[in-house]
Amino acid sequence: MTVGRIPPALLAAAALAVVPLVTLPLPWWTAPRQPVVLLGVGPALPGAAARWPGWELLGPLRTVLLAALVVAAVSVVLLRSRRGGRWAVAARVLLVAAGAGLVATGVWVLAGWGGSAAAGAVIAILSGVGVVVLAAVRTPRATVVRLLVADFLAVALVAAAVPLLPGGAGPAMGDRSAGPFVRVAGLDAPQFRSGTTGLAGSAGTRVVALDAGVGAASRDGLAVVDARGRADVLAVTPHDPPSTAGPSILGVSGGRVVRWSAADALTVTGLDAADPVAVTVHGVSAASPPGPDGVVWLRATGDPPGTARLLDLAERDGTQSAAGTFLPVFTILGPTDSTPIDVTAVLPVRDGGLRFVAQAAGVRLERLSSGPTARAEVTVLAGGLDPGCGITGSGPASFLPGPSPLAVDAGGGIWFVAGEATAARLVRLDPGGDLRAVAAPLPGAVTALTVAPAGDVVLALAGADGPALWRLPRPDSALGDLPPPPSSCTPHPAPMARPVGLVPVARAGRDTLGVPVGMDGRWAAGTAGPGAEVAVVAADGTRTPVGTRRDGTPGRVWPDGAGGVWWLESAPGPDPAIALVHGTAAGEQRLPSPARPGGGRGGATGLVPDLGGRPPLLATPAGAFRIDGGAATRVLDGRVGSGVVRADGRGWVLVDGRLFTLDGDRVLGTVIDAGGRAGDITPVAVQLARGVAPAALALPRTTVALDRAGRAVVVADDVVLAVGDDGSVSVVAQDRRLVGLGLFAAEGALMAYDAGDVLRVDLP
Repeated sequence: MTVGRIPPALLAAAALAVVPLVTLPLPWWTAPRQPVVLLGVGPALPGAAARWPGWELLGPLRTVLLAALVVAAVSVVLLRSRRGGRWAVAARVLLVAAGAGLVATGVWVLAGWGGSAAAGAVIAILSGVGVVVLAAVRTPRATVVRLLVADFLAVALVAAAVPLLPGGAGPAMGDRSAGPFVRVAGLDAPQFRSGTTGLAGSAGTRVVALDAGVGAASRDGLAVVDARGRADVLAVTPHDPPSTAGPSILGVSGGRVVRWSAADALTVTGLDAADPVAVTVHGVSAASPPGPDGVVWLRATGDPPGTARLLDLAERDGTQSAAGTFLPVFTILGPTDSTPIDVTAVLPVRDGGLRFVAQAAGVRLERLSSGPTARAEVTVLAGGLDPGCGITGSGPASFLPGPSPLAVDAGGGIWFVAGEATAARLVRLDPGGDLRAVAAPLPGAVTALTVAPAGDVVLALAGADGPALWRLPRPDSALGDLPPPPSSCTPHPAPMARPVGLVPVARAGRDTLGVPVGMDGRWAAGTAGPGAEVAVVAADGTRTPVGTRRDGTPGRVWPDGAGGVWWLESAPGPDPAIALVHGTAAGEQRLPSPARPGGGRGGATGLVPDLGGRPPLLATPAGAFRIDGGAATRVLDGRVGSGVVRADGRGWVLVDGRLFTLDGDRVLGTVIDAGGRAGDITPVAVQLARGVAPAALALPRTTVALDRAGRAVVVADDVVLAVGDDGSVSVVAQDRRLVGLGLFAAEGALMAYDAGDVLRVDLP
C-alpha cells in the first residue's frame, strides 16, 4: 500500500457506503393501493398512496446506529487510512462492518416490507456488498480469506441484531393464538396509515366484512390488514361528522360504502375512484349498519318513533339525492308485544332484522318482520326469563344476561356472545333454534363481530394487551354441544293476565326532565343550569312556571296532587343540607331538612309523593322521614324504594323489598313480604309460574302507584299487582312492554314516559 494517499479501493468503498444514507430521506416503501377519499356528498375521490422514507422504515435507533457505523468508517478512511498500518486495517474492519450493516438492513426491509420496498433495500444490499468486496481489495490472500470469513460473520450478526432493535414499524408479528382464536392485528396503531403494524382504532370501531376479507372502520376511515399484519388503507374520511357517535362509515356491501356525510345525511359511494356512484339521502335521524344483504334500516326526520325504512346500497346508480321520507317503509307501527324499534340497534337480514331487547331479567334475541299493516311483528329466537336456566342447547330456553354484537353466516346461523365475564362464550344459533358454543374462553370482551366471506368469524376484542382483531378459523369445527335445559327451567312463563293499554296523552319531546304529572297529560319540564326554570306543561302545550332550581340540576320532580310539584335540592359540600322545594303556580316554598336523616347512612334518594297536598316523605337508605319545620321524623326504617300516598292519607311504600301500608304516619303492616327471599332477583313472572303467591313475591324491580280508581298498584317487572285496602294482592295485568319504561305515580293514574311520549297506563 502506498503511504501518503488513500487507497482507491477504500475511497470507493467509503463513497459507496454513503449512498444508502443519502437515500434514507427518500421513499423506500410505497403502499400498493391508492385509497379513496370520502368527502361530502360527492363520489369517491382518488387519494395519495402512503409513502415511507427509509429512516421511518428503520426507526430512529436503527437509523442512528447505521449512520454512526458508516460515518465512523468513512471518517477513518478519509482521515487516518493514509497512514497505513493499523489505521488501514481499522478502516477495512469498519468498512466491512458498515457493509454488513447495509446488507442486513436491506435484507430485513425486503423480508418485512416486500417488493414495494425494493428500491431502497436493493440499493442498501448492493452498496453493502460492494463495500465489503472493496474493503478486501489488494490484500494478501490469507488476509482476504480472513476478511471474507469476518464479512460473513458480521453480516450474520448484524442481520440477527437489526430486527431486535426497537423503533420503526418492524416486520409483521407472527400469529398469536388463544385456543382456537387467532390474533389478526392490534387496533391501537399510533396513526391511520398504510404500512403501520396493526390498525388504528377509535371509539366504536366497526368490523366490516369486505369482498377481500375483513376491515375496521374508525373515525379516520376504512383499512384492512395485509398478509404481513400491516394496515392497508382503503378509504379516508377527513371530515368525519363530529355529531356521529362512532365512525362515519356504517359498513360496506358489494364494493359500496355507506357513511354519514352530514349530521342528517347518508351517502353511498364506491370504494373505487372510478366508480361514479354518489347517492345521498337527506333528513335521516338514525341508521343501522348494512346487513349481509346490503340493506340499511333508517328512520327519517319526522317519522314516528319505531319507523324503519330501507336503503338498498345496490339499488341506485349515478349521482342522486333524495329525502329519507321517499324510501320504502319496512314498518311504521311498533310491535304490540315488545319495545319500539331503534334502528341503530338492529342488524338487517333478509326480509327482517335482528335485535336484542332488555326484559325483566337478561335480554332476548328477536327477529323483526313486517306485518300486513306495516306493523312490526316479533319472533323470539333466544333468551328466556329464568336465570336458573343458564346457557343450554336450546336458544329459546337459554338465559342471556346481556346484549352482544351480532353476525350472520352464509348458512343463516346467528353468532353472538352469551354469558358474562370469564363465563362468556361465542355461540351460534342455527335456524332451527339449537344453540352451540365454542368451549374455549374468549381472549377479551367482544366489541364488534362479523363473518368474513371465507366463513371465518372475526371479532374486535378489548383484551389484556389492548384492543385487537381476532378471528376464529373453521368455526364449525370449534363448536360444541351445550347441555339441555334443566328440569326446573321456566324460560317463558305463560301470561297470568291481559296486557295494559299505553295511551299517548302528550308529547314531551327532548325535554331534559319530561316527568308525567297528571293523567290529563300534564308533565313537568326543566332545563339545566343555576336558576333553571321548572314548569308544568299542559297537554295543549300551555306552560306554567312553578319555580327555579338553584342547584342547576334537572333532577326528578314529584306531583303534589294539586297541580304543583316537589323536588329536592342540595348545596355543594362534603355534608350538604337538603332543601325540600314545593313549586306551584303561585310560587315556590323551600323547606329545610337535616343534612343526613337517619344517622349518616346516606343522603336522600328521592321522595314518596303525597297526593293529598301534604309534604312528601323523604326516601333514604336509612328509612322514610316526614319533614316538619326542619326536623326529620322517621316513619319507616330501611332502604326505601318506591311509594305513594293517596289523598286520604293511605299510603304504600316499598322498604327493603317489602311493601308496607300506612295510614298517615302510622305503619299498618306489610301486604307483600317475601320473608327470607326478599333479595331474590328472579323475575316476578317466573316466581308466579313456580307457584309463589302474589303476597309473597320478592320485588327486585318495582314501581308503586295508583290506578284511575285510586287503587294501589305495584308494577314489578312486567307484572302489575293490585293491592286492595283490605290488604289483598292480585295479578291484574302482564305486559313485557312495561320493562324498561319510565313509570311514575301521577295524579289520577299510573303514567309512563317513552322516547318523548307521555303515556297513560290503562289497566284491563
